[in-house]
Amino acid sequence: MFDTQTLKRFSLFSSLADDDLNPLLSQFKVRHYRKGQILFVEGEIGSHIFFVLSGQIKLSKTLADGNEQILDWCGPYDSLAEILLIESGPYPATAEVIHDSQVLVLSNQGISEFLVQHPKLGVALIRTLSKRLRLNQEFIRILTSRSTAGILAALLLRLARPAPNPSEHIYVDGTLTHKDLASMIGTSRELVNRSINNWKRLGIIQIQEGRLEILKPQELADWP
Repeated sequence: MFDTQTLKRFSLFSSLADDDLNPLLSQFKVRHYRKGQILFVEGEIGSHIFFVLSGQIKLSKTLADGNEQILDWCGPYDSLAEILLIESGPYPATAEVIHDSQVLVLSNQGISEFLVQHPKLGVALIRTLSKRLRLNQEFIRILTSRSTAGILAALLLRLARPAPNPSEHIYVDGTLTHKDLASMIGTSRELVNRSINNWKRLGIIQIQEGRLEILKPQELADWP
């Protein structure tokens, strides 16, 4: 079961009151997906938005040469394909389940009318998409102005999860391999290995309990 407090953990709904969210609860379907299942395929016409409760999902595109480029890794309280909330259209990437996942699925059928009745949700959607656009623009700026190691540093900060408690550090899920990270920025696994080993030596990151913890995020942010 889930309630309005669960929905508020997603950025799209975080600013909304219970009264705004209660009418929306019945529109969600809870789905369970096994490792290896595909939620949607790049270019497929779709009408559903996905909200991850647990597990991990990989977003990727197929390049012209047939190789896979990983775009993002989505975990608990990430959402996918919000752009389809307004109207149906092609999914911009392929979503594959990496770890068994529990997902809330929302159809866009009737959502336009719902937005008219609950304009705060429309404003929240605009804010969410605007924030994502700003983050993407900033990452594009980094791609054109930093060394490959600097791009990797920015990627780790982008992928970082909040610290479990105040005494711990933000971290990157340990299931991401160096090959995965290399794929996301179009570089070699060897360069990723060298950069991560260098940052470990400098005390900027550490590997703890199978995950990459970022001890000095500002130093990564400033990496040229």
